[in-house]
Amino acid sequence: MARKDNFLLGNGERLTGSIDVPKGGGDKNPPYPFIEARNRISSRALAVIERVTELPADACPGDEVVLSLTMHPRYISKSDFPNTLLRSLGLRAVGSRAKRVTPEKWGIEKHPTEAIGEEIFAAGPKDRVLQLRRIVGAFSSTSAAADDLSHIEDLAYPPADAKLKNISKTKRDEARWLEVVLHNRSDVDVFSAFTKFAERLRAGVNTQRRRDVGGLTFVPVSATVGAANQLANFSFLRVARSMPTLRPLNPTVLRLSASATVNLPTTDSVTDSCRALILDGGLPSSARTSLRRWVNLIDAPSVGPRHSDLEAHGLAVTSAFLFGPISDPNDLQRPICGADHVRVLDSSVLSSADPYYFDVLDRILAYFDSHGHDYALINISIGPNLPTDDDDVTLWTAALDSRLASGEWVVTVAAGNDGDLDPTDGLNRIQPPADAVNVLTVGAADSSSAIWSRASYSCPGPGRSPGFVKPDGLIFGGSQQEPFPVLSSNGGISNIQGTSVASPFALRSSSTIKAQLGDSLNALAIRSLMIHRATPGNGLPLSETGWGRFEDDPQKLITCEDHEVLVIYQGELPIGEHLRAPIPLPKTVRGKVHIEATLVISTDVDPSHASAYTRSGLEVFFRPHADKYTTNPDGTISFHPKTSTFFSPSNMYGASEYLMRENGHKWEPCIRGGVTKIPKSLKAPCFDIYNHRRADGVATASTTKTKYALVVTVSAKRVRDLYGQVVRAYSHVLIPLRPRVRIEVPR
Repeated sequence: MARKDNFLLGNGERLTGSIDVPKGGGDKNPPYPFIEARNRISSRALAVIERVTELPADACPGDEVVLSLTMHPRYISKSDFPNTLLRSLGLRAVGSRAKRVTPEKWGIEKHPTEAIGEEIFAAGPKDRVLQLRRIVGAFSSTSAAADDLSHIEDLAYPPADAKLKNISKTKRDEARWLEVVLHNRSDVDVFSAFTKFAERLRAGVNTQRRRDVGGLTFVPVSATVGAANQLANFSFLRVARSMPTLRPLNPTVLRLSASATVNLPTTDSVTDSCRALILDGGLPSSARTSLRRWVNLIDAPSVGPRHSDLEAHGLAVTSAFLFGPISDPNDLQRPICGADHVRVLDSSVLSSADPYYFDVLDRILAYFDSHGHDYALINISIGPNLPTDDDDVTLWTAALDSRLASGEWVVTVAAGNDGDLDPTDGLNRIQPPADAVNVLTVGAADSSSAIWSRASYSCPGPGRSPGFVKPDGLIFGGSQQEPFPVLSSNGGISNIQGTSVASPFALRSSSTIKAQLGDSLNALAIRSLMIHRATPGNGLPLSETGWGRFEDDPQKLITCEDHEVLVIYQGELPIGEHLRAPIPLPKTVRGKVHIEATLVISTDVDPSHASAYTRSGLEVFFRPHADKYTTNPDGTISFHPKTSTFFSPSNMYGASEYLMRENGHKWEPCIRGGVTKIPKSLKAPCFDIYNHRRADGVATASTTKTKYALVVTVSAKRVRDLYGQVVRAYSHVLIPLRPRVRIEVPR
C-alpha cells in the first residue's frame, strides 16, 4: 500500500474511558524538625519587623504590606501550599514565582546543592506583621500550622533593589519610562495608593494605559533613577523595569533577486473554508493590489500613519504565509487559504520615547476580542524586545494566553531574532509572547535541507517552567548561506532571514492540515500533530530546537508509512478520574515496536503566579502490559497493571534540572515521549491520564473539563503492513481521515 493512501486514523477518543486509580504517596521527612523550624522563622520574623517598621505610611496601601515566603524545594507541589500557615499569620497569597535556593538542610540523604523552590508573595495588615515573631513563637508542635512551618526555607521582606530590573543608566536626573507591575489582589485600592505615592516622588503615572491581567496591574511610569529607587519601596510593587520597546521590524535583507517581476498564481486559494489572521505592519500599496485575490488589508482602530519599513515587514510575513519560501518566481505555490492582514503598527513604533507597546497590544486584543472567532489560524511575528524572565510574566504574554485558553485557534508566534546575544545572562532567550503556553512558538532553522540546525539569530529557549520547552520547534527561516525569498515592495524578490518569516511559514504548514482534513481535527489537535511530526534536532538540546523541525510537506503531515500507524485522540479529560487511552496494536507483531506520543492541553493561566502559571496539568502513566502487576511490600497486588517510564522529565529538563523541577513536569501543557519495546513486553498497552487543577497556586476542585489532544504513533519496521492490520482490527472504531483536497508541494 502506498504511503499516500495511508491516512491518519481519527476517533481515537472512542477507545477511551474513565477509570479510578488509587493515589499513592506518604509523609515526607521534613528538613527541619518543628522546634528548629520555629526558631529559624522566628529569627527571620525579627528582620521583617525591622524592615516594615522603616516603611513610610504611604508605601503601605490600606496599611497592608507584602512579604516573601520561600518554600523548601521538596515542598513545591500544589498540595504543599502553606494555606494553614498563611491563615495563622493573618496573610493571603497574592502571587508567586520560582526561586533558586540553597537549603540549609534537606531531610534526605541524596540531594543537589541547590534547587528550585517557590517564592510566595503574601499580603496582610501591617499591625499583624509587626506581631509575627510573637505569633510564630506561640506555635506548638500540635498547632495546625506546625507542618507548614517545617516546609518554609525563608521568610523576608522583599528588598527594594531586587524589584528593579534593567533600569537604564542614563543621567540620574533624567526621566525615563518604566513598566511597573503591581500586585492587585487586595480589598484596598492599590492603584490609587500607588499613584499618590508616585506623585510625592514626582514620578508620572500614565493612568490611561493601566492594564489589569490576572491579579497584576501593568502601568507605564515616567521617573528618574532616584525616583525609581524610591518607588520600589511601595510594598505592593512587584517589579519595575525599563519600558520595553517593540522588536526591530525592518527585515534583514540579505540581497535582492535579479528578477524584476514575479508571476503570481492566477487561481484562488486551495480552500475558502477557513481564513488566517495576520497581525503586523501593513502592506505597501503595490502589494495591496497584487495580493487582493487572497488578502484583505484592515487598519486596526486608532492605528496611526503607515511607514515603509513596517509595510516591508508586513509584506514579508504575508508572503511567507501565502507562498512559503519562493524558489521559482515563475511558479509560486498556491495559497492554502486567504488572510486578513490587520495593521496594528504605525510610525510611532520607531520612537522609543513612549510606552508604545501598550498601544500595539491594545489594538491586537481589541481586534481579537471583536473578530477572533472569524479565524482558525493566527500569526504574530511582533512583540516586546526583551528576553523571557522566569520571575515575571509580561503583559503581552498574560493577556494573549488568557484569551487563547479555550484552545480554539492555531496561533504561531515568532521566537525573536536576538539569538546572537550573550547567553550568559539569558539575553538571547525567546522573547514575549513566545513564552505563552497556548501558542505554537516558532524558531528558525538555517536550512531547508536534511542537514540543519538552529539559525544563529533565532532566540533559543528555554521557556519558563511550566512551558519549559520553547520554542515548540523550528522551521526554515533563512540564513546567510540559504536566504528565505519573499515578495518585495517593487514586485520582485527579497532574500531575507528571520523568525518573523519562519512563524507564518509554520502557520502555512498548519493550514495545509486544516485545508485537507477540515473539521476532523480541532485546533489543539493540529498543534499537537505539528509537534508530533517535527523531526528531532539530531542530538541538539531542546532549548535549541524545541521538539524539532516542523514538517512542511502536506502529504507527510496527514499520512503514514506502511509499517506505522498514527492515531489522533481529541476531547476533554474527565473531572476527578483518569482517562484511559488504549494504544492500538495488531494481534501479532514481529521485531521491535516503537511507540511515540505527544499530548497537549489548553489551559487557563495565573499571571501573578509565575511558578504556578498553568491552572491545568497532566500526570500520565504508561502501562505496557495488561497482565503484569506490581506486588506491594505487604504482599498485595496493585489494582492496575504496573507502569513504565514514557514521558520522562529528565528527557525534558536534563538529569540535573529534573532534580530541581520534578513537580513542575506535572504542569507542562505539552509533553512528548517514546519507547521501544519487544513484542512480548506489550499487551493492551495504554496511557492513564490525570488532569490536575489549581488556582492561585493552590489545589482546587475542577469544575470545568480540560481539552486535550493526543497523537500516538506505533511503528514496527518488520511488519510491512502494520497500517493495514490496525485499520482492519479497529475498523469499528477508528476511521482514516481522508482529505477533502490534496495539496502537492512542487519539488
